Amino acid sequence: MSTQASIAFAKGASAYQAYLESPHGRLRLEIVWHQLSSIMAKAWGPDAAPLQILDIGCGTGELALRLAAQGHAVTLLDSVGEMLDLAKDKGQGITPPPPIAPCFLLGSLEQASDLLEQKTFDLLLCHTVVEYLPNPENALIPLRSLLNAGGFLSLVTLNGWQEPLRLAVRDRKFDEARRALSGEGAKDSLFGIPRKGMVLDEFCAELEALGIEVVGHEGILVFSDYLPSGVLEDPSSFPTLLRLEVEAGGRSPLKQVARYLHLWGKRTG
Repeated sequence: MSTQASIAFAKGASAYQAYLESPHGRLRLEIVWHQLSSIMAKAWGPDAAPLQILDIGCGTGELALRLAAQGHAVTLLDSVGEMLDLAKDKGQGITPPPPIAPCFLLGSLEQASDLLEQKTFDLLLCHTVVEYLPNPENALIPLRSLLNAGGFLSLVTLNGWQEPLRLAVRDRKFDEARRALSGEGAKDSLFGIPRKGMVLDEFCAELEALGIEVVGHEGILVFSDYLPSGVLEDPSSFPTLLRLEVEAGGRSPLKQVARYLHLWGKRTG
């Protein structure tokens, strides 16, 4: 990650935590949690033995700490100290304490293998990370070496085909939408730094070439970016909207135009 991006993430850590506590942020978290829980149950069964899990670019650690509370051995890695501190604070508030204490490490995806002394994991979480990196495709290379043979990857990234749609329909930024059509990344509204959306077919091909078979794909946030803020802030709408988003995120062609892609990959050898 570039120095500029690291500084922006450090400055925006508290704002990011506030976003995750907002209706839109909570909705995104709950959709990903529902999808992740469903996929894990299919892969390991509903009562799986404790898994070795690594969350790369963990941010405030929301999902990883839920997994720790379930009894899994979780390592949280982030290159931004301010984000990792927020995750640590949240981890200390888990009641009762997790059976296996989560481990917190400061470092980047590129440094992960050395920091972890070549350790491998049953499950990797890499959520909303690669779109911020200068060369997202190259960032995928270390992922395979961190996975056990037969291990799984949960990868969430910005959908390149949704970017022009959102920029034009919601934000009415037609020039930016046109540039997004040709793959140019728009600035993130929270951190103010560019990020590049991924194209599903190309991204799947890159993972497959690395020996990670893509075994599933769902979408995250199909409708919510286009709703008035008052709808999202109405507590009575939240459960119904969450149910709608979860169902739509699993269906074509709606999942192809969701804000984020959620890919589920398996190391094949």
